[in-house]
Amino acid sequence: MTNVFFDMVSFTVFIVKSERLEVKNNLFQLLNSEPNNQKINRDNSDPHGISDYRVKHYREINGRYNHTFHFDIPMHSNVKQGYSFKENYFNLKISIFSKNKSHNFIKFEFNPAKLGEDGGFKIRAFLIKILGIKLARTLFYEARLTRLDTTIDCHSAVDKFYMYMKGFSCSEIIRGADDEIQSQICGSNRSNIRVTAYDKAEQTKQSHGLDAESVSWVRLEIVNRDLGFAMAEIREKLELQFKKLSFYRADFLADTYFDDDFLVAVQAEGLNTALSKLQRNDRKRYLRRLEHYKFDPFKLSRLTIKPGLQSLQFLKSTKYTPSVMT
Repeated sequence: MTNVFFDMVSFTVFIVKSERLEVKNNLFQLLNSEPNNQKINRDNSDPHGISDYRVKHYREINGRYNHTFHFDIPMHSNVKQGYSFKENYFNLKISIFSKNKSHNFIKFEFNPAKLGEDGGFKIRAFLIKILGIKLARTLFYEARLTRLDTTIDCHSAVDKFYMYMKGFSCSEIIRGADDEIQSQICGSNRSNIRVTAYDKAEQTKQSHGLDAESVSWVRLEIVNRDLGFAMAEIREKLELQFKKLSFYRADFLADTYFDDDFLVAVQAEGLNTALSKLQRNDRKRYLRRLEHYKFDPFKLSRLTIKPGLQSLQFLKSTKYTPSVMT
């Protein structure tokens, strides 16, 4: 099976004004607790107590919210650095009071892949303290996703295939100093969906010194924005999205059926951009021809979103019944 993991999740929940003020007061109370007061020695605090979580507050200059809080929540396991162990933290970001006063939402953002053994339990306890148990129980069904990043890994080389996503007219090829393909992208920075396949081994080599010559490792990342549906609907929505993705072996570049200008455009800008420049009939004809080179490096036909969904299960409450079951 091909496991899909979630690297980032962001969601908003509607809240009435009176409750919003209460949540804001709860957040500032934690901000002003003794461990976050610079005059107090943190050595005497309990970093595993909710009131002692490290927190920073700032106002986003170009953001959508007036108040943003960053909480560093300690994990159960520590990270070894050299001969010593350093306490490991994951980050929870909370934004409140939208600059658009007609939007009564609170936004939450975190990386499910970094929660460790007990991170989910800590976030749940934290949300209950801030929101109250009644509202916290509704999040899995009622909160709306604003961002969801998914990742899939495969043992291949990023220059052995070309990626295509139905419905997109924009793609990009990024090459390294040796002119080898390092990344392929479908969509733009402004797209609600942006798909990137990149050489993870090369990235790891640059950051951690891995011998990339002996490893073929490609990561597929899909950034989804402004989704507008609940976490309970993730499986159905994402499976439809993955069906739009196709991969074609790079040896189609030697097929004389294709026009030379098209092949040059593919290597420079990717399949989506190259195909978008063609007349409709030519585009359909080329896509039919490309089917001869289709293959599945990420084994999307055996896709399972279960690992990603499991990383969000801590938000699901058995004590809450949604008005419309999904």
